[in-house]
Amino acid sequence: MTMEPPPSTETTETRATKTATGWVIALSAGLIGLGILAILMPALASAVFTSVIGWIALVSGVFQVVQAFQAKAFRWQGLSLGVGTLYAIAGLYILFNLVNATAVLTLAFGLLLMAEGVFTIAMAFTYRAGGTMSWFVAINGIITLILGILAFNRWPFSALWLIGLYVGISLLLTGSSLLGAALALRKKRA
Repeated sequence: MTMEPPPSTETTETRATKTATGWVIALSAGLIGLGILAILMPALASAVFTSVIGWIALVSGVFQVVQAFQAKAFRWQGLSLGVGTLYAIAGLYILFNLVNATAVLTLAFGLLLMAEGVFTIAMAFTYRAGGTMSWFVAINGIITLILGILAFNRWPFSALWLIGLYVGISLLLTGSSLLGAALALRKKRA
């Protein structure tokens, strides 16, 4: 007499959910780990982030130049060639001048945060964005404005740590929220 295993109570949907959320949990762990590393080593994270932007600019510039030579029949070939060349030059400049590029990127980031803060505050009070939660929108704008002012006032010294720290915090929060969502889905489907 052979013993057969009891029938599985796990449905196909439950198995698919476990598989999908397993990948999300792994991604979450990676993002959390990278976020912690970026927070602990913000200067290195700033340099890596800036170099990635440099590589993106260089590669997209090369693609635009190649595309320009393949589109000889079109009137805008010269413009596409010029823009592609500028992108490639900008990418090379960023890659060979990481410190300067990081400083300029930090300055731009500080200005962007200040502008976002002002517009968010204005939106909270003018349009009552968020309805009954417009006070929360206003607090978000105030904090964003303060972060922008801190980045701008401490520039160029903030270039050493600001981008890396902000990217690290973003990675940590993104990984944590993905992990929470995946675990909640697993619990719901179990």
